[in-house]
This record gives sequence, C-alpha cells and structure tokens, in this order.
Amino acid sequence: MDLNAVMRGNPREISKVILGEKQISITEFIAVTNYEAIVEFDETYKQKVEQSNQTLKNALKSSQKIYGVNTGLGDNWTKEIDYKQQANLQKNILRSHSVAVGNPLSYAETRAIMLMALVNLGRGFSGVSLETLISVKEMLNRHIYPFAPGEGSVGYLSIEAHIYRAMIGDGKVFVDSKIIDSQIELTRLKIKIPQLQPKEGLALISGTMAVTGIAILATYNIYSELKNVELGAALSFEGLKGAFSELDENVMELKKHQEQYEVAANIRRILKGSQNLLESQDLRVQDALSIRTMPQMIGALDRVFKETLQSVYEELLSVSDNPVLLNSNGAKAWMNGNFDATYVSLHMDYLVIAVTNFVNTIERIVNRFLDTRHSGFPPFLVSSPGANNGLMIVHYTLAGILNEMKLLTNPVNINNSTMSAEQEDVVTFAYLASKKALVVSEKFKEVMSIWFFVTKEALEFLDIKKLAPSLQSVISEMRKTVPKIEHDRAFYDDLVNIKKILNQGILIDRVEEIVGSVGVDLNV
Repeated sequence: MDLNAVMRGNPREISKVILGEKQISITEFIAVTNYEAIVEFDETYKQKVEQSNQTLKNALKSSQKIYGVNTGLGDNWTKEIDYKQQANLQKNILRSHSVAVGNPLSYAETRAIMLMALVNLGRGFSGVSLETLISVKEMLNRHIYPFAPGEGSVGYLSIEAHIYRAMIGDGKVFVDSKIIDSQIELTRLKIKIPQLQPKEGLALISGTMAVTGIAILATYNIYSELKNVELGAALSFEGLKGAFSELDENVMELKKHQEQYEVAANIRRILKGSQNLLESQDLRVQDALSIRTMPQMIGALDRVFKETLQSVYEELLSVSDNPVLLNSNGAKAWMNGNFDATYVSLHMDYLVIAVTNFVNTIERIVNRFLDTRHSGFPPFLVSSPGANNGLMIVHYTLAGILNEMKLLTNPVNINNSTMSAEQEDVVTFAYLASKKALVVSEKFKEVMSIWFFVTKEALEFLDIKKLAPSLQSVISEMRKTVPKIEHDRAFYDDLVNIKKILNQGILIDRVEEIVGSVGVDLNV
C-alpha cells in the first residue's frame, strides 16, 4: 500500500470529493471534514448501493433470520419482527440508542462520522437504500451540524444515533450556535426527510464509523506536525550547539531503523551551512540525551505513526457493518464481527504513547534553553531578567499540558465490560481510544508552538548570520508576527501566531525553498 499517496496534496485546495470507483484518500477525507469539500457519488457507487439494497430485499423474501432486520437487537435476537414492524424498528433503534451525554461532538467530528457512513455503507454490502445515503450526503454538503453528545459510547451506537435522528427530523441540530429541532431546519432548507427502510437504522449506527472517523482526524493532526518536529529538532540543535557527530550518517547506519536514518539526514540538511555549529564542535564531549537522541526519538515516533496510518487507512477501506449482504450462491445475510475496532483502537493507544513520549523530550529541551546554567543564555530568555519574567511561565504551561497528556496515555483496550445480557461480552472501548487520541493530537499542536517560541527566542541571542541559512529564513518568518522579547508581554498571542504558521506549513516551506524537500517516507 502506497501510504505516501493517501496523504498527498493539500486538503485546503480540494473542493470536491467523488466516492465510488476511486478509493478516497486521507487528504480528501480531511478536505470534507475540515474544509467543507463537496461530496458526490459516481455511477459505480450508486450501482453498488442499489444492488446491495436489492440483495437485502431478496434475502428477506427467503425468510432468513437477519439480525436487526427481522429480529430484535442484542439479547432480543430471539424475537422475530414481522414485515409491518421492520421499518418502525429502525426508527426505534435510533430513538432508543440516543442516550449519549456530555458536551457535543465538534463540527469536524460529526462530519467525519457522516463521511465514514457514506464510505462504509457505499461499498455495497450493507443493503441500505441510495435515498438514505443521499440524505447523509445532503447533510454534509449543506453544512448541517447535528447535535450529538460526545460521551457514553463504547465503540459505536449512541453517538451515531443522535446524528441520524437529526437526519430523519427527530433530533437536534446547531443553527447559529443554538440547538433547535432538526425538522425545523430541514424544512427551512427544503431537504427531504428519508423514510428509513429495513436495516437502515442499524447500519447507520453500527461498525467502526465513529472510531475510524475521529481516528483519521487525530492521525492527520499528528501528520501535519511531523516535518515541523524535524525543524524543531534542528532549531534546538542550533541553539544548544549540538555536535554534528551525533547525526553522522555512518553512525546512523549502525541501527537498522530506517526512520532514524531519515530523520538524521533531514536534520543535517536543515543545519547545512551553520557557522555557529562549526565553531562549537569541541564545546563538550557529548550532548545531553535530549539533544543527542533526537534522531532515535523522532524516528521511533515516525515508525509508530506509519503503522497507525496503515491500520487506520485499511479500516477506512473496509466494510465494518453487521450483518453484511453477499450475493454469492443466492442472496444471504452474514452475521459477523466486522464492527469490532480493535485494530484502530490499539493503534490509537500506541500513537498517544509515542507522541507523549516525544513531548517528554521537548519539555527537557525547553528546560535547557530556559536554564542559564545549561544554555548560556540569559535566564528565561529575556535580556533584562528580574523585573521581567521572560518565558518562565511558558514552561509551566508546557509542563501542565504534558502531564495531562500522560494521564491520557493509559491504554483503553485493556478494559472490558459485559453488556446486553452478555450477548456483547467483550468490548474494545475503541471510541474512547480515538477520542483521547484526538485530544492528545490537539495538545501536541500547543506543545509545538511553545517549543518553537522558546527556540526562536534563544536563537535571537546568537549572531543570526552564523545560523544555517534555512534557519535564518525561519527566524525571519517568525519575526513577522512574533517580535523579539525585550520586555514582558502577554505571550499567549505569540503562541497563537506561531501555532497558526506551523499549521499552515509556512516555516517548513521556507526551509524547503533552501534545502529541498524534507520528507517523511510513510511506507512501512
């Protein structure tokens, strides 16, 4: 699988995503969830959905027992549902499962879940009608924001039920930050309210759709920082006068981890031409571990990220519905366990640990910059310390974020609760794994802004003309919105500005204009 291809392109520049014959990329997914790209279906998509819907009808004619269609749910699977009640069952499924609590999901999270429904159910094995999927698509394209409380899901069901109750005019939506009855808004927008057919309520809330959709948001957040991580390492190496020997190509080749080798090569390229480092190579026998092991630490993070990306993308391409409809040797429904999200949830736990592990290194580097005994810079990187506190409390902010991230590294997948009268006796709690990964990914972005702010202020005390040319360009770019600290000010605004230019990729663009592409090979 070419994982580089699935992340290629800028989601901000994608205005339309067509589902069907071509597999959706992660970049296209983010274009829809974060930047409101329009979703369309091609003929292949429509044909698969309509054929699967016919397969379900044929299977029902053969008097098969199909879970959640002509039987009840959970331990009620022994209860038969006659044809007249089957459509009503689907509406009741959405109503009875709408029991999530707490703060609502974000706009991007709800869009991710709805897009996952279109991708998953559109593969042609779920039996849903094209009309219902068109309604989901309409919600996305018309920017409807369903109200869905975000707590109380073990992996699926309740969160999704709130979203799709809104689609059938029975739930709530946000309009101008207010929560109103969805039927009012759908009527105002002249959007047709679908009549749920057999299996559709269950299909819309089953599977790994919420888990995978939110996991993609978290994964992309981390991906957007991978190049910035290598740039931050180079800035830190420059400011703390690390030894080039610790990045040596021959030394890197002695370890068999390709990611470590690539990271060291990228840092060397960014630092090329640094007169500052050439003059300081005999400063110490060896550097502190936080500097000396950056290729190893970042390389390990890259490896975990790549393995996570592969797992999440494979889930995006999968069919996770239960039951599924196959038309080999006659129309038949297959009850199964494809709704299980263990692959994704294990990797979400894994990614959270990897990111937090590296933030430990960032915190130690920041500490070295701020401690004049280690850095040689003025205390807390302000030229007139005492009356001015400088970046003293910025470090506190970082420590607070890091320790909250550490709480979130506790693995979810070792937990279990038996439910539904022991019909569901092993539960992954995958939803929680994805949710906490998204929280960690957002905190990581805040950490990155602190790291870059501190390194930038440290380098302000050096002769800028002696820095690597690529880093001279980076410092010049940051100065446009973050002036050198002369006296204390509200540093919150500086952090916001740095976070913005990091998110937009402006700093790495400045580097690549000078040294060429600083890439992370995503293939495992």
